[in-house]
Amino acid sequence: MRYLILVAGGTGTRMNRPVAKQFLPLGGRPVIVHTLNRFRQAYPDLHVVLVLHESLHSDWERVVQDHPEAHVNRVVNGGAERFHSVRQGLAALPEGEGLVGIHDAVRPFAEVETIRRCYDAAEESGASVPVVPVKDTIRQVGEQGSAPLDRAALRAVQTPQVFSLSRIRVAYEVGYKPHFTDDASVWEFGGSAVTLVDGDLHNIKITTPEDLLSAEAFLSLRGASDGPDRR
Repeated sequence: MRYLILVAGGTGTRMNRPVAKQFLPLGGRPVIVHTLNRFRQAYPDLHVVLVLHESLHSDWERVVQDHPEAHVNRVVNGGAERFHSVRQGLAALPEGEGLVGIHDAVRPFAEVETIRRCYDAAEESGASVPVVPVKDTIRQVGEQGSAPLDRAALRAVQTPQVFSLSRIRVAYEVGYKPHFTDDASVWEFGGSAVTLVDGDLHNIKITTPEDLLSAEAFLSLRGASDGPDRR
């Protein structure tokens, strides 16, 4: 069985808009609807749990009224940190074996091939993380100044991160730690390794107004604002 935890626990304060970023219009539909459509194209029978800030449940109900295809199996409240939100989502899933993808609701452009690649790799190894090469020059800053890092050895991490459901449940039994910046860091804290798979450069995370402009430009170039997502 394949599952998805769609993480939308924040309220999008960095966007400086009255509407939470996952509900902002993009090509005539809310961002989160685009995200769900990509996963449903990959796996039509996917079991989806949406983790949402408690203040946004009525907004979500309006989204589903306007876009019935965006229905999910269950909606649960988010937590103080992303770690807590994911743990809430895991608790809402049925007991048993399976694969669970954990994805940012504001990454609406993950390619269907990328989604399938992540689930396939996790089925083989237990955990997969999509990554892309770093394009910018990166410097590490410290008390002694700064120094460039070898860009060829660096990768930017994306979602969906996909795991064995039973094993990621065990990983999330630990207490929260500040360095748990994604699900792979929780998994690795328990001593398990992750498999890196090719992500895609279109799989951007919309967190600022500039990101939304980029997303709108991308949709315009792909002609995806007319009707359902293609691919």
